[in-house]
Amino acid sequence: MQIEEIPFGYASCYATDKECAKAVHCLRRQVARLYQLQPEPPTTNYCVTPAYVAQVAKGEACREFRSDAPMRYARGMRRLFDHIPKAQYHSVRYDVMNVFSSERAFYYAQKGDQLISPEQQAEITTIFNEYELPAPQFDSYEQRPDWEQ
Repeated sequence: MQIEEIPFGYASCYATDKECAKAVHCLRRQVARLYQLQPEPPTTNYCVTPAYVAQVAKGEACREFRSDAPMRYARGMRRLFDHIPKAQYHSVRYDVMNVFSSERAFYYAQKGDQLISPEQQAEITTIFNEYELPAPQFDSYEQRPDWEQ
């Protein structure tokens, strides 16, 4: 993970392994460590408060935990519609476009300028299955943390 990948305003957590049982696999903790390793660490950042960390240390479940397990994102779908029969083409394309928040987001994803989340990939696969088409093929795949969770 690179510091440039961290979304603006993403909360970090400075809980130690003793204070939080899940700290080892927490994305917020990984972000805090990355900040600490910088030659010039930031003077301010958004983080989980020490008071909340103290509650977690007493045994309360952490609501701020985010798994650091990487997710498999797809990039690009330039050839997604190449093998769709002409009679189904417009219906399939329309349904796939509706997977995204807008037509613009669809085109960014198609070109590879926007990543396609695992959930969106699953929705597109479901559409292809409904039309009894072969599995969709994306241009490439990347392993990334799930910043949206």
